Amino acid sequence: MKNKIPYIFFILIYLQEGLANLPDQSLYYFFREHLHYSAGLIGLIAFITGIPWYIKILWGGMVDYLPIKGKRTTYYLLATAIGMIASYIFIAIFGLNFWTICTVCVFINACVGMSDVANDSRMCEYEQKYNLKGRLQAIQWISLSVGGLIVSLGGAFIAAKFAPSVAYKVAYGLCAIMPLIVLVYTLKFYKEKKVKVVKKVCEFSQEFKHLKNPKLLLALAFIACFQLCPSFGTSLTIQMREVLHVDKMFIGILGASGTVLGIVGYSLYYWKCHKWDMTKLLYFMVIFSAITNLFYLYIPTQWHIFWYNIVFGAFGGITFLTLLAYFATLVPKGSEGLIYALITSVSNLCGRGGNVLGGIIYDHWGYTANVLVATFSILLCLLFIPYLQRGEAHVDN
Repeated sequence: MKNKIPYIFFILIYLQEGLANLPDQSLYYFFREHLHYSAGLIGLIAFITGIPWYIKILWGGMVDYLPIKGKRTTYYLLATAIGMIASYIFIAIFGLNFWTICTVCVFINACVGMSDVANDSRMCEYEQKYNLKGRLQAIQWISLSVGGLIVSLGGAFIAAKFAPSVAYKVAYGLCAIMPLIVLVYTLKFYKEKKVKVVKKVCEFSQEFKHLKNPKLLLALAFIACFQLCPSFGTSLTIQMREVLHVDKMFIGILGASGTVLGIVGYSLYYWKCHKWDMTKLLYFMVIFSAITNLFYLYIPTQWHIFWYNIVFGAFGGITFLTLLAYFATLVPKGSEGLIYALITSVSNLCGRGGNVLGGIIYDHWGYTANVLVATFSILLCLLFIPYLQRGEAHVDN
């Protein structure tokens, strides 16, 4: 089985996706401390630039219904890699304003999103064919976390070393390296069989018959509720910078420590937790998320946040992979790209919406209210779990 699964492909795509976040810290400091944007406006910018992630169903439809020269993913991977390289170089040279954020950054996310969908289509094929129960996703997310570790420390170093108006340009320039590697790998080593039967575009609407399945609809409602809970990530960063006066490198170290423990969590899921009952894992995911949120009400020093990251990081990785593994159980055979893209589109849209809601709550009622609303919103998700199917929500064609 190991020889049949192109692990290097899955590792490279998710490593590329993780490293695409290298400019995030520099952009935050540019928006908040240089342009003095509010938490709500920063959340709104993130929501706008995330639009391609909400329409992943479109990318999934292209992968499933519009193969190029008989191949579902190869040429899309090549095109997105070239698009990312060109966009990163453009920003590194010319910089950003509000309008380029709404165009070039959206285009970058469209490229990353399309490569993600192409990857996930292949992932679902292998997950179902070999009954991997999320283990291939664990490998992918370990790779993304390695990229995240580089982003946490490298992004913090860039943000601390360069002026806000220059730092994000440097970060974007460095981002061009990874898609170049993916481009070379795809040209030289990536193998994909030509599809024997090409689906007709007119059949696209028939795929939505799966939405008549009440099991899938209930699962989507659960995912939407969980992800729409108001996030306090931006609020926490503001607290660290403007109340606790934490320096940029320490914030990078916090991100790195959380990432390392997340990798431990992904590894635990790969080796042990994938064997556990899915319903119990979902209960653990919701209750653990709510409890850990409450700890962040008490952050008198930066070291409290650091130890919260250390103690809770590995379990956070397990909860995250639980959600992804649950996604994979909902996918019908033959529609891997489309339906998995639909599920993740709902997740991404509601997740970014949660960022906006969290920013608005912080701007109007403060940090404590943001954390409490987030916590109680998560607990509402417990109402769904008794009615969710244990990996049986997919529809056979």
